Amino acid sequence: MLGAPFAAATVTLALVAPAAAADDAPTHFTLDVPPQGIYGGTEVEPCGWPTTVNLQGSCTGTLIHPEVVIYAAHCGTGYSSIQFGENINGGVARNVPVEYCKTYPGGGPGNGDDFAFCKLAEPQLDIPIVPPLMGCETDVLQPGAEVTIVGFGNADNGPYGIKREVTTTINSVTNEAFIGGNGKDSCQGDSGGPVFIKLPTESGVGSWRVFGITSYGGACGTGGYYSMMHNGMEWFESETGIDLTPCHDADGTWNPGPDCGMFPMDAGSGYGSWAEGCSGGPLGGFESSCGQPFGAEPDDTPPTVTITMPADGSMFTSDPDSGKASITISATADDGDGWGIESVTLQVGGADVPGGGDFLAPYEWDASFPPGIYTLTARARDYAGNEAVSAPVVFGVDMEPPPPPPETTGSSGGGTGGDGGGDGGSAGTEGGTSGTGGTDGVGQASGDDGCGCRFGPSDRGAAGFVLGLLGVAGLRRRRR
Repeated sequence: MLGAPFAAATVTLALVAPAAAADDAPTHFTLDVPPQGIYGGTEVEPCGWPTTVNLQGSCTGTLIHPEVVIYAAHCGTGYSSIQFGENINGGVARNVPVEYCKTYPGGGPGNGDDFAFCKLAEPQLDIPIVPPLMGCETDVLQPGAEVTIVGFGNADNGPYGIKREVTTTINSVTNEAFIGGNGKDSCQGDSGGPVFIKLPTESGVGSWRVFGITSYGGACGTGGYYSMMHNGMEWFESETGIDLTPCHDADGTWNPGPDCGMFPMDAGSGYGSWAEGCSGGPLGGFESSCGQPFGAEPDDTPPTVTITMPADGSMFTSDPDSGKASITISATADDGDGWGIESVTLQVGGADVPGGGDFLAPYEWDASFPPGIYTLTARARDYAGNEAVSAPVVFGVDMEPPPPPPETTGSSGGGTGGDGGGDGGSAGTEGGTSGTGGTDGVGQASGDDGCGCRFGPSDRGAAGFVLGLLGVAGLRRRRR
């Protein structure tokens, strides 16, 4: 958190300094003022508070969504990457590129609107997210309530760049919160960082929330002022285009979705390792802090899923140098009034592609294919565990794919298959001889909800080859 004189100098300098290049460290931290940080606190254990991040050695921020980091407007926007871990001096655990950063117009210290965010270029899907405090939950922000401040600044017991925490209490709340004192505080270097609070266990919740954005104050150790995330949530969501509040609307109305649950119960204690996103700690169930939990109504209806690109029957030309064709694959999925889409997994030849699961829309993959004919499908799973598989899409690389067989019926009771095909209707003969299904088993099988009619043994052999290829080359999920 910045002391008041330093905050004013930083804001003025940010207005007149030229914008930093994308690959450079922010230019607005050139003042010869020693950074300071958490006072009266302790070092965070490995994987503790994993959503607390560092902004290129200048400020602290909070991951509140796999793609969004919230921090303070007075920190500026000249960041090209975000650092995850506990010590930025000895090698960070993760260095994630930034797509863009924005500050709230006119926002800064003193107004309760010290709001800014960065949109990550690579979503962090394996880190347990502590959600923002919203709606009726903000009633816990009362004088005397216990909170935890986390940051990377210098401290009274060690150097800058180490993640530290301090537990203190709220003094007062207006349009911003005044927190800490008596030697427990944040200071320079912690700017933009989080303040966490645990919902009371007697409410039946007991999981953690994040609400504060470190903004400004007086002498370190005497307490400071924090903007509050819920006051800026409508701006955050409108600018990112992302739903950042899994249990509420941006205005605080209770509206739980499928992600309104499984929140960390012990966010400050280290669990797992950074290789697995510091996951493995205890999680709560579906939340009911301000109303009925999500999933109160059963969902037994499977989702729908469609491959939208490439088009069925497409043919691609391989690159002369690599001998492969680079193809972007896209799918859409919808769960109607159900619990929502959990994941969409790419399949080739009817088998899941290793690493082909996508957990955020848009569902897109980049892949390379050698010459051959391939059948793509996509498998969608909703949060209730219902699954569906798309109709197949067949394409060729340096080979023209076969045309789809015409829709036909058998001559005796509606049999749809030939000698190797599907079965007939209730009054027909199974695989009737007058049906037009081919002899290689490409007719639709009984009970097959999708059109499996272009799934042949030769395609499955090709699928095995491309699965091995994708496993080695690495399938890349696209993000806009």
